[in-house]
Amino acid sequence: MTQRTRTSPTQVAPTQRPPDHHVVIIGAGLSGIGTAIELQRNGIHDIVLLERASDIGGTWRDNTYPGVGVDIPAHAYQFSYEMNPEWSRVFAKGHEVKTYIDHLADHYGLRASIRLNRDVTNRQWDEAAHLWRLTVSGREITARYVISAVGCFPEPKPPTIEGLDEFTGPILRSASWDHSIPLDGKRVAVVGTGASAVQLVPEIAPLVAHLDVYQRTPIWIAPKLDFPVPELVKTLFRRIPMTERATWTLSTEAVEAFLIGFGLSQARTKHVLRPGSRLMRDIWYRLQVADDRTRRALTPTYDFGCKRPAVSNTYLSTFNRGNVDLVTDPIERVSATGIVTTDGVHRPADVLVLATGFRTATDPEVYRRTPLRGRDGFDLADYFANNRARSYEGIAIPGLPNYFMVFGPYGWVGGTWHQLVETASTHIARVLTEAQQRGATAVEVREHAADTWTRWAADRMTHSVWAPGSCQTANSYYFDQFGENTFLRPATARHARTSAHTFALDDYQFECTKAPSKSSRPKDGCAPAISAASTTPATAT
Repeated sequence: MTQRTRTSPTQVAPTQRPPDHHVVIIGAGLSGIGTAIELQRNGIHDIVLLERASDIGGTWRDNTYPGVGVDIPAHAYQFSYEMNPEWSRVFAKGHEVKTYIDHLADHYGLRASIRLNRDVTNRQWDEAAHLWRLTVSGREITARYVISAVGCFPEPKPPTIEGLDEFTGPILRSASWDHSIPLDGKRVAVVGTGASAVQLVPEIAPLVAHLDVYQRTPIWIAPKLDFPVPELVKTLFRRIPMTERATWTLSTEAVEAFLIGFGLSQARTKHVLRPGSRLMRDIWYRLQVADDRTRRALTPTYDFGCKRPAVSNTYLSTFNRGNVDLVTDPIERVSATGIVTTDGVHRPADVLVLATGFRTATDPEVYRRTPLRGRDGFDLADYFANNRARSYEGIAIPGLPNYFMVFGPYGWVGGTWHQLVETASTHIARVLTEAQQRGATAVEVREHAADTWTRWAADRMTHSVWAPGSCQTANSYYFDQFGENTFLRPATARHARTSAHTFALDDYQFECTKAPSKSSRPKDGCAPAISAASTTPATAT
């Protein structure tokens, strides 16, 4: 691992006035709100959530395209401490999730702590004052601690298609759908076949005159066991909450096994994933798609699990419609009236729909637009551009004192975002509580701890379906610019949850306003700023 050149740690006295806030959380989606709730439960109340948009909700505020909804069972898609017995379907629609997020903010009294229309454009560590200086909508705000809760996809990925600005018709984007633009009777081109496209394509196909779907890489599509939740079941969940908790437990474990679990070892890959892939290809895809050539084009050549799979009972069969074409020839350019592919064919379109994905949290370009500069000249954009990603438990990175990420390198935990948020916020709350007990004003993960944990994660990846060479044709966002899967944590949610409660606090370096006396116990002041060995990560299950 690349080591930073840094000054020797010292006990320093922060200068100037106290920070404006003890904790600033960037983002008021599920990550930010879930983290704020956990901090409050641990007695930390001087919190402000900065949200760049005009409403809370993150993904579920922005994505309102036709058919938007959860791609895992809704009874798994919630926090373990705040169950919702009112989900209308097994796979709830997006507006229900947004309602759930609004309920969280109201129920836990967070509205007063949320600042809307606050775009954080720069983050700079002030070593003398032991605080962060944030440029927020043109003005400075200071904070002792900063928590990034912007998610694993901080911003849409700009499409790199030549000629987009020449197109004379409307251009819709899955992440910011304009419902005022009618699609009825139009020729529509959808670029992209990821999770958003899988949901919206079947919804718009019956409305349009013709639909071209431009596919670069096929995606595994599994059956979707979706149906309305009976009122009797809702009543049972309301009256006997343990029944919904049992459903949550079973659902989260099933989702984790489906999305991640079977990929954690090559032995499972060989005996489960590959036969499963053949079963999908030979039975499910054959039942769904009538035309042999189209079916072959829609069938991935990589193992199930290399790329996040989707679920749908209607996406594959949409290509049986006479007004829908699958286009697999690469796009050369966009013209004023359509799309030209590399084979020279021009296909007319009245409306373009871009479902081209998002930048991930380790994309250096994210931090070019909103710089993040820490101790001793550490610049996160430069680091991600020139070094293999590393972290401690997917949450902290050396060089960024008092800064935590709800989702960092090797950060995806389990099968649901809520499990990830609960795990990360538990970790962060432990560190902040310990810092308060020690009287610390700065806390930074140790180089050795981050290197040890990252080596453990990277080594486990070599024994998974995501090992180099296994997923070469997947074009998966799991893999970063160095071709490594730094997106997923190669362990179960249970293992991550245990680690969040038991990691060695001495893996962090605490610095105080003044040096503690020799008689002080560590929790009464700061631990001495000397090298301390971190614990080796526990055996993952």
